Amino acid sequence: MMKNTLLGFAAMLAASCTPALKVEVTNSTQLDRDDETVEIAWSEVSALQGVTPENVVVLNDDKEQVPSQVLYRGEAEPQALIFQTDADALETKHFQIVTGTREAYPAEAFGRQVPERYDDYAWENNKVAYRLYGPALETSPEKLVTPGIDVWVKCTEKLVIDEWYAKGDYHHNYGDGMDCYKVGVTLGSGASVPFVDGKFWYMDHNYATARTLDNGPIRTTVELTYAPFDVNGTQVSLVKTISLDANQRFNRMDNLYEGDFTELPIAAGFVRHDVKQVMNGDDWMAMVEPASDSKDPVRDGDIFQGVILPGGEMIADTLGHAVAVKSVKSGETLTYYAGSGWSQGGVEDMGEWVEEITAAEAAATRPLTVTVRK
Repeated sequence: MMKNTLLGFAAMLAASCTPALKVEVTNSTQLDRDDETVEIAWSEVSALQGVTPENVVVLNDDKEQVPSQVLYRGEAEPQALIFQTDADALETKHFQIVTGTREAYPAEAFGRQVPERYDDYAWENNKVAYRLYGPALETSPEKLVTPGIDVWVKCTEKLVIDEWYAKGDYHHNYGDGMDCYKVGVTLGSGASVPFVDGKFWYMDHNYATARTLDNGPIRTTVELTYAPFDVNGTQVSLVKTISLDANQRFNRMDNLYEGDFTELPIAAGFVRHDVKQVMNGDDWMAMVEPASDSKDPVRDGDIFQGVILPGGEMIADTLGHAVAVKSVKSGETLTYYAGSGWSQGGVEDMGEWVEEITAAEAAATRPLTVTVRK
C-alpha cells in the first residue's frame, strides 16, 4: 500500500514538474462563445523549452488534450498555434501548453484545388462548403469568368468535397446536401469587387494562382491571386486570402487591392435571387432566399447568407446584390466576413441566422482575450 502511494505521489510530482506555459482565455462580453478559435503567436509558444510543431500539446483544466493546429501561413517556419474553446459570458478558462505526444485529431477543415473540375478551388469545414472558379473554366464549354463564390449546402459534419467531386453528381442531394446555388457572373455568396461610379468592376479572368497556406485540422486557408483588371481606366490587382475554421459558418476574407489609386470603394456581399427577407445591423447584413439553382426550391430549402464588414455601408439592393461597401487605399487589406447556412443544415429561420451573425461579429471584433505566462 505504501509503495503504491509513493508511486502515485512520484507520478504527480513528475507531472507538476513538467515544463508548461499557462494560458488564460477570458470572455469579457455578455455573450456566450461557442467553439471560438484561440490563436497564440509561435514566438510566445517557443518560450516553452524543447517545444516543436510535432510535440506541442494543449491541455484543458482536466489535463485532457485539446485538438490544436500549428499555423504556417505558407511559410517554412511555424507562425502560430490555435485551438478552440467555449466560454460563457464573462468566464475565464485555463489551459496549459506542454510538450508530449499529439493525438490524431480528425480534420474538420479542408481545402484544395480541383484540377479534375476546371481548376475549381473548394474548401469546407464540418458545417459549410464553398468553391471558387479557376482558369481552366474560362476555356471550358461553360466559358465562365466570375469572381463569385459558390455555396454547397451540407447537413452532415463529415467532409464531402472529395466524395462529391468523385461522384460528379453534386447537384443531387443523396442525403448529405448538394449544390443548389446559382452564381453566374455575380459576387455569388461573399465575393468582393470595386464599386465605382455606380458599377461593379469585374475581373477579366478567374483566379490566376491558388496556394493552400494551411489545411486543418482546425483551419484551412487559401491565397488566390487575380491578374490586373480595369477599374474605370486604372489597372488593379487583387490578392484574396480566405480562412475557414472548424465549427464556424463564416469565412474570414482578407482582400488586398493594389493599383494607381488613392482610395477605392469595394463592395462585398451576395447576389439577390428570389429574396424572402433582408436584415442588417450597423456592421452586418443578412438575407434568406430559396435554393436558387433548383427545380424544386421548396423541397431543397432556404439558403441564408451574411456579410460582416465593420465600418461598412450596408446597401440592401443595388445592381441585383446586397452589399457592404468600404473604401481602401492601395495596398491596404480589406477584412470582412462572409458565410452561409441552410434550412436543412442547422439554421431554421432568420432569427437563428441573426444569432449566428451576432456571434461571428463578436468573435471578429471582440475576440477572447488570451494571456500566456510561464
